[in-house]
Amino acid sequence: MERTRCGGSWWARLVFASFALSFAGSQELSACCGKAEGTCRSVCEKMSLGSSIREERIQNIYKFCTPDLIEFWICMNQTIQEVVSGSGWWGKTCCALAHSGQCRHACASASDARALSPVCRRSDEIAFFDCVQRQQEAQWCCSQTVSLSCHEVCESVVWRVGLGRFDSSLTDHAAEVCEGSPALLRCLYDLTASTVHTDTSKYLPCCQESASAECRKNCEAVLHRTGESQEIADALALNCGAPAIHDELWQCFLRKDAPVNTKNFVPYDAAKLHCCEKAVTINCKKLCFETFNIGWPTNGQKFYSDCLVDPQEMKLIECIEEVDAPCSLGCAGLTYCSQLNNRPTTLFRSCSAQADLNAHVAVAERKDKGSVLISGLNLPLKNSSQCPTDLWKSVACTLHVKPCSSKGHSSLLCAADCIRVVSSCVEWSRVRLTAAALCARLAPAAPDAPCVPLHEFMNPSTEPALLSAKEVVTSPCAGSPCNASQLCVVNRNCAYGAGCARYACLDACPLGEGSSYMVPSGSWVRVPVPCYGNDLCYKVCRCEGHNLAHCQQLPPIYPDSTNCRLHDKVVKDGEKYYMECNECVCVLGERVCARRACGRAALLTGLPCNCPPHHLPVTAAGRHHANACLAKCAGVPDVFIEFGATAACAAASCPRRHVCLPRPAVCLSQLTNTCPQYVCVNTTNCKSQPVMPVCDTDGRTHFSPCHLVMSRATLAYWGHCLTGCVTSGTVCGVNGVTYASECAAWAEYVSVDYHGPCFAVGPISDSMGPRCEFDRIQCPPLKSPACLGFTAPGACCPKCGGAIRVLYAKKQFDRALYGTNISDNVVHLNNILRTLERHVKIAECALRGYLTVEMELFVSVETLMENPTDLQLSVCVLEAEKLADLINRGSALINSDVALCALSYAIPVHTYPTQSACGINISIALLILSCLVTLISR
Repeated sequence: MERTRCGGSWWARLVFASFALSFAGSQELSACCGKAEGTCRSVCEKMSLGSSIREERIQNIYKFCTPDLIEFWICMNQTIQEVVSGSGWWGKTCCALAHSGQCRHACASASDARALSPVCRRSDEIAFFDCVQRQQEAQWCCSQTVSLSCHEVCESVVWRVGLGRFDSSLTDHAAEVCEGSPALLRCLYDLTASTVHTDTSKYLPCCQESASAECRKNCEAVLHRTGESQEIADALALNCGAPAIHDELWQCFLRKDAPVNTKNFVPYDAAKLHCCEKAVTINCKKLCFETFNIGWPTNGQKFYSDCLVDPQEMKLIECIEEVDAPCSLGCAGLTYCSQLNNRPTTLFRSCSAQADLNAHVAVAERKDKGSVLISGLNLPLKNSSQCPTDLWKSVACTLHVKPCSSKGHSSLLCAADCIRVVSSCVEWSRVRLTAAALCARLAPAAPDAPCVPLHEFMNPSTEPALLSAKEVVTSPCAGSPCNASQLCVVNRNCAYGAGCARYACLDACPLGEGSSYMVPSGSWVRVPVPCYGNDLCYKVCRCEGHNLAHCQQLPPIYPDSTNCRLHDKVVKDGEKYYMECNECVCVLGERVCARRACGRAALLTGLPCNCPPHHLPVTAAGRHHANACLAKCAGVPDVFIEFGATAACAAASCPRRHVCLPRPAVCLSQLTNTCPQYVCVNTTNCKSQPVMPVCDTDGRTHFSPCHLVMSRATLAYWGHCLTGCVTSGTVCGVNGVTYASECAAWAEYVSVDYHGPCFAVGPISDSMGPRCEFDRIQCPPLKSPACLGFTAPGACCPKCGGAIRVLYAKKQFDRALYGTNISDNVVHLNNILRTLERHVKIAECALRGYLTVEMELFVSVETLMENPTDLQLSVCVLEAEKLADLINRGSALINSDVALCALSYAIPVHTYPTQSACGINISIALLILSCLVTLISR
């Protein structure tokens, strides 16, 4: 069976390729053939433009097509000219495999694969793109030489390898001619390698479908004799004739071995495929993609032995570990490694009973065998006097329970600790290895790289014990309380000690058969797929039930377009830099920058474009802006700006027996021209509608909007009714939107700025202090006077908690929307925040967020406790910093989710409070002054 990257057997590929070539007329191979008649048309339809068949049959065109077919010859000459002008691209041999006429024409006139993307949809042209990829590989393979004769013979071997055919008789000749090009020979052998069918007998019944006795005899003989694809194909073509779609013999082969539909194919572990981009060596990158795509049974052991102990591949190793077991705050309940308990502010990767047991077994084996297995090496140990049990226990617990560094989330031991321990414990005279060489596998190479200091985990925690239930910090999903097909999420609507479940088990999908990473039903994920050369290609798939389905291909990302140009400087993809005072990052060719005013411009109002701080709200495409100036500064044209508050359902046009309910939305993609702020609820049959909880103004949760409407209740907000918040009394959110209650703001992940309607816009700064001073604005007191906290951009009042500013790549949101057929709710702000909240594991902390006046995402993690302890405040700050670290490292946990993959740069902004009385205030005078400045500037 010929090996291919994109799945599908050699046989199905061969038959489909042959059908395409032999029946080009039925598939409209060329628009020119339709302008011919009789024998000329028949010959035309058998010709494959851009392949070697063209050279064989082009003379027949001149022989059987008369000069009076003027339109035919005009079309033909033009098409042949297009083919000849781009004949340097080998992909033309695949043109006949495209189903779409437009795609075939684009292929025939293309000079490279990039010309296909605007016309050919990858998900609809699987066989065609599979062929093009093989041809691209073949062309690259033959380019690995400076010898013209070697290049020529290589081309003769693999010219049609994309169609499942190559000239195996010339392989030995190529080996002689290309002896001085070993890279080409290795590539050539990989490209043309074949393996024997495991069971060719399954095709034997197909031989009996032929009416020809000679065909039946030779078909059986070749299937018994060999499993080599080329030999079988040649023998059948010789004795049974060219493939024909009406021939029962060929139909049987198709039924027995139809090509695999790769559209909804899910690799072995899609999450770990995102890690493969972090590989440093070409070998490990290739092996990683092969292993976690379809090659786990054959490549898994080699990948782990070659790459996951390679000191160069630390980023790859840590990424693989993170997918298997993300770092989470706190550790408790260990019996053997008890010195690691009571550490609520430390990150751990594997704080579990199993890891505790594994550490115990490792120490016991050390006593019994006098050796220990580390990083695949069996190391003899010195006696107990030289290497005491307590020391080795600390090492074993650290290696198995795996504390993580706060930045980088590394579980690697610090080099100094590693060398100190192994130098004193390992009997080096019996090992062909040095302490430094061993520690290169266990410690980061760079001296400033994040690592775990062993000495901090050799003794019990010094943190004070918790005195009461109200002081506790909990992780309800620790220990995986849900079954293997479900995802555990924290239920923050259930307080500690209450009679309700503190977590919920959601139906979920693993990202592949071998993946431990789960996403809830309804989520969209990004799946890396094989691509041409060094291009980056992804498809997006939706989780339905317990499987990924509805996959759709995204446009490829070309390597030469991933860097950014800044004047005369090239900024590499992923590199961070500054533009004046603003943080920037290059994301796949897109310059993603903050938009704060710098220098003198920041001395006036502190707002973008020096807009005045008055609060005269406008809306545009569903987004709220504090005033028209800020809307224009965000790039909103005047025609889309709507002044004042307009009822969401005012312009709704709902069908009969439907009722309009307002549902606020913030859409982030530029592809979204409209962003609906309402939902038309079908009231005909509530029982048949999916569960979609909503809360009414009386504090009752309804199973669906239909039930709410039919019970004549009034909508308060979407989602379950919340606890721990005030259910009445107008509040101003930090996003500048007035809400009917604190609960209504929380339901949209918005933190409350102050009580009462919104009146002002606060300036932009990173200081934590009150910024707006009006008689009607009274800031709530801080939950702790000296807490770490923030004042949100555009808001007035400081708050305790961790906070990050998140820059996002707009083009990546656009790509995500393209891949989901313009499904707005995928990159809807509420969905992004809900998805990000799943990574906050502490139940006492809640995630809030909004789109700021600077068009950034501002995300905070705040305590839910009314009178929090210092510990409860600090863990929320740590959770915010954990999110920032995941985003900044491009973690596979972030990049695999369509809702989060555009989050590019996270800047922590929490700080200590400034002097309350002397904070930056907006007085009435400043407000008037800013208005005058705006008027003068106009």
